[in-house]
Amino acid sequence: MRHFAIALFALAALTGGLMGCASLVKPAPPISANPPRVVQLSSRKTDEASFRSAAEPEANGDESCVDSLYVSCRRAWEQMLASPAGDAHTSRVLQRYNEQVAALLQSAQQFGRFDLARGLLIRSETGWLTVPVVARGFAQQASEFHRFRWPPLDREPLLTRRYGRAGAGVPLVLERRRNDADPSEVRFLPESSYFAATAVLTFADDDAVLELVNPLVENKIDLGTGPQPLAADLSAPLAVTLEEAPRTYLAGFVEPGGATSAAALTCVRPHQSGKVPLVLVHGLFSDPLSWADLINDLQAAPGFDQRFQVWVFRYPTGQGFLQSAAVLRRELAAAIDAFDSQRGDPALRQVVLIGHSMGGLVSKLQVTYSEELVWSRLADRPLHEIVTTEETRAVLAETCFFDPSPDVARVIFIASPHHGSLLSSGLIGQAAALLVEPSPAQASMHEQLIRDNPGTFNPLFERRFPTSIDMLSPKSPLLEAMHKMRIRSGVKLHNIIGVTHPVSLDGPSDGVVSVRSASHPDCRSVCPVSAPHAKAHRALETSAEILRILGCSNGQAGEVSTKELPDVPSEQAYPTRQETVRH
Repeated sequence: MRHFAIALFALAALTGGLMGCASLVKPAPPISANPPRVVQLSSRKTDEASFRSAAEPEANGDESCVDSLYVSCRRAWEQMLASPAGDAHTSRVLQRYNEQVAALLQSAQQFGRFDLARGLLIRSETGWLTVPVVARGFAQQASEFHRFRWPPLDREPLLTRRYGRAGAGVPLVLERRRNDADPSEVRFLPESSYFAATAVLTFADDDAVLELVNPLVENKIDLGTGPQPLAADLSAPLAVTLEEAPRTYLAGFVEPGGATSAAALTCVRPHQSGKVPLVLVHGLFSDPLSWADLINDLQAAPGFDQRFQVWVFRYPTGQGFLQSAAVLRRELAAAIDAFDSQRGDPALRQVVLIGHSMGGLVSKLQVTYSEELVWSRLADRPLHEIVTTEETRAVLAETCFFDPSPDVARVIFIASPHHGSLLSSGLIGQAAALLVEPSPAQASMHEQLIRDNPGTFNPLFERRFPTSIDMLSPKSPLLEAMHKMRIRSGVKLHNIIGVTHPVSLDGPSDGVVSVRSASHPDCRSVCPVSAPHAKAHRALETSAEILRILGCSNGQAGEVSTKELPDVPSEQAYPTRQETVRH
């Protein structure tokens, strides 16, 4: 146990601290020209508490309160129509309307009077009335959602900003369950997907409609008195996800062969044709939940949701990243085939990969040609001469011989150690590597290869299958092979580099990866951010740069950035990187 604690401490130091740390306090530029504002949880909590308590005096276990609240909603609606626009009284009437709609939904849900497919059931003087539910601005019908949930009140450590808007309507979270009869959904969707929505109850004569409006598509609504802001809690779906999803970063490092951390590509929401996939690849000792801040910032930016969809790749970070890259290559091909078997959707030919730390190396391996570069550094005999089973030979072939994905158009690196990290080869890295336990199948495969092929493999491979720590050493032959790999023509590269430590053993760095190591030739843009390594992908500066690259801000997609990086002493710089650091 003592050795385990020492190794765990070393791993935390190697990765720059645990991934769940709070984000930078330092202010950063806005993520778009007109973003939703960041809301304070304290004031939102007070408002929501009043929403939920509005029905309490009438409820007392009597479901007739549902009918009374429905009448109260209609009266508040009529008062809004009779109030002059912009009047202070109108604001108070709108607040009361919102409170009454929230209380109605709360009570109707409590007494089984509300169902997203069947509608809202009200008992009137003339009998039962069904108020239909209509989804507006969603690709799904209201009946495709399983239930609604209230936005969480607690502050999530991985969600350092909450985006919202005051206005008309009641912010909700819609939950959609995976369709287990659809093989593509079973493979690429989580059990539940969550969507921001705003509930608005409208009346016309004796009829009423409950609309669930998508606040990512519409930011204003007309309730009969002219357009006004639509209330929204855009961060609520991510907050629900963080409440429900377990973290897997420790299991993914310690037991890379375990089921809880098996590599998989997942769509955050159901696939939509015409939207470009943005694939997020996490780093060492991390998992997809670490992307919550970036996803939150991107989805709150006007126009992003209309053009892009977010996918995340989870992989066991303890195993060598060559294996993880092979799985991502396979998963990307399978997802595109499942969603577009006829290859008629041009958006799926423009996949964007964003990799943090080691995830940047996994991403780079999606756009490169391996040729003989990897295998020649592992063994001194051709693969077909290796004594092994055909199953093992196929695994080695998939891992060591590959061509770039034809569907990846852009790669964005964030604090990626293209030339390794000194921490990996030092005592800290060696201690962290002690945590990694190969699966029985991996151990058996390795034992057979070494036993039946004596003197064939590189000493690094003979000792064990290289772990991620082994491969991140600056002296790693596999990193050297990656330096020489050709990148597919037409792929656009971008670099975001953390700069918080002006002095280190390798020059300016983010505390883990130096500027020298993070630099990469032929990047169309290079952007330094004031963030330590573990938070570089969570900083608002990073989100702003990604939005600029994607063309979701005032800049144009892919334009060359000339932001200045700290000087790297010439004796430390690699010759091929001189064009990367632009002054």
